Amino acid sequence: MKTQTLHRTRDPLRLAAKRSKVRVVLLILGLILGADAIVAQADTFMVEIDYMGSDGTHDHQPSQLVLDAVIQMFACQGHTLIIDLDDELTHYDVLVADPMTNCGNFWTYSDEPNTYAKLREDNFDNGEGWHYCIFAHQYQSLDSNDNCVTSGSSGRANGADALIVTLGNFDGETGTEYVQAATLAHELGHNLGLSHCGTMNCGSNDDDGSPDYVGPFVPIMPSVMSYTFQLRGVRTRMLDLGLTFDEALFKEIDFSHGRLCSLDENNLNEVRGTTMISTDWDCDGMLEANVVKDINESGNWCDTDGNLTNSIRDYDEWANIEDGAALAASGAPADQAKLEQRRQMMRKMRPCISFKEWQQVQQEFQLRGGGPALTVESCISGENVYIGDSVFFEAGTCSLPFDSIQVAHDFSPSNSVFYVVPNTYDEAGNVLLDKPGKYFCKTGSAIFE
Repeated sequence: MKTQTLHRTRDPLRLAAKRSKVRVVLLILGLILGADAIVAQADTFMVEIDYMGSDGTHDHQPSQLVLDAVIQMFACQGHTLIIDLDDELTHYDVLVADPMTNCGNFWTYSDEPNTYAKLREDNFDNGEGWHYCIFAHQYQSLDSNDNCVTSGSSGRANGADALIVTLGNFDGETGTEYVQAATLAHELGHNLGLSHCGTMNCGSNDDDGSPDYVGPFVPIMPSVMSYTFQLRGVRTRMLDLGLTFDEALFKEIDFSHGRLCSLDENNLNEVRGTTMISTDWDCDGMLEANVVKDINESGNWCDTDGNLTNSIRDYDEWANIEDGAALAASGAPADQAKLEQRRQMMRKMRPCISFKEWQQVQQEFQLRGGGPALTVESCISGENVYIGDSVFFEAGTCSLPFDSIQVAHDFSPSNSVFYVVPNTYDEAGNVLLDKPGKYFCKTGSAIFE
């Protein structure tokens, strides 16, 4: 029996496979169900966008490139996004909230012309089932001391069918084209049921004391919904932080596919890192087996000592989106209950990232520019696929890896990137790997016998 070792980067041509019929049937069933679920979720989302016109120095009209980039993001997942770029509105510096309720009723207060509700009432041309978005300058909200102030937040959404993109504090008082596109995707994501941190407890402006509290800078949820990636690009920021490497399959504007490894802040293995690549979580220049570090409260975890969370998890956002505009239009009690849950989530969650928060990250990391140059990104044909120990169900994610390189190859798309957890894999019988793919074992050696 010949032993083959996969170390660092290697593309094996022939390796072994050994599967019982029962396990193969279970795997095939799981993949078929997964495929059916994706097809069932393919949907059409509709957004009307109005924008504030020039104040003499700038306007907030998004370019066609901005719209096309977000449309393409959804198209790559089989969804149709229809954007109706409609009216130019009067430029107001601030969208105001209800002064009688201390910044309350933001979405419904209409007694002044520079309110979301009044502008919607006068300019929204589409009906039920559509989201109404305003590209505005800034808006009022509560600060951490419950004072009603002009927010520097990049935007806001109500979890249903209302959203704003407010980049008045950003580059050129409009944000770069990349920042505009990523923020539009981010705010629309809230109306599709997504938070800043998957299913974890995002907390609020202040740590709520809960032992499962996580901050909004989740580094292992590669999505524009996370503070870590929204304004810098998913792929670019992951490379910035040493969380992955060039061959990994990530786009700049995307929701997460839920494939990355969970991490325990009380027990971080720096040698294993993200499994894709070793990671110096405590920034001391050494790779250690057991490190305790808060890595998700701040954009720069090197200088952060906050709450420790037992499990920081990725989340398959694409598999869990649900259109808030459709829920609002249905009127069904079950759908209204879902919307109320979303409203509670939005109330508890920290506001969307502000220029001040992002400026702090930029200064700490000496970053320049407002994200990568915006493009209409090509769809990725392969997947990030994990090979490791699997107890029962195998899906190719980090938490449910394939335990055979042959099975991983057979049930993954062409051009996938395979991350092999160091181990000895017992496989018998020569089998040709006849689809293009790349195989990595970045944290040690994998042996196939």
